[in-house]
Amino acid sequence: MRLAASAIKREIQDGNLTFNPQVNQELIVDSSVDLTLSGDFISLRPASRLAQAGVTSFIEIARYNFQRFVEQLGEEIRLAPTDHLDIPVQQLVLGYTQEIVGLPQHLGGRVEGKSGYARIGLFVHISAPTVHPGFRNRIMLEFYNVGPLPVRVHPGDVICQLVLERVEGEGMYQGQFQS
Repeated sequence: MRLAASAIKREIQDGNLTFNPQVNQELIVDSSVDLTLSGDFISLRPASRLAQAGVTSFIEIARYNFQRFVEQLGEEIRLAPTDHLDIPVQQLVLGYTQEIVGLPQHLGGRVEGKSGYARIGLFVHISAPTVHPGFRNRIMLEFYNVGPLPVRVHPGDVICQLVLERVEGEGMYQGQFQS
């Protein structure tokens, strides 16, 4: 069952659902919480630059390791609060929410992009939208620009929405992205 704004506010007030820094109450709308963009990104080198650097391999799913992948193919970017990042056309960039989200055992969620950004060609969260019960970290976002122009983003921009749902039974997140 999806939580409406009033239920989300109650979960926050009761200390079950946490955000650090706390979300502005105006960002809790309808049946989701709008989250903001941090200044931390990982820009993945486009295939044309990889070929120029002599990288002509492929990613083997069975042996995939995220940390090694980023070390080999990514460039970490940290922006000051007043800076911006231009997401090039047809390029994948990873980013994070500013908020550390803490979900209790009875809540799970889905991260969704904002429709206004989709309409200009920016996919904000293109895969793996599930946020499991017990998750406590910033949410990693996958940006892909299919629009006609680069898209400029700034730390603090409202970038995605978290839709929350009640979970039946027991299950706690144990994945590699837990803080």
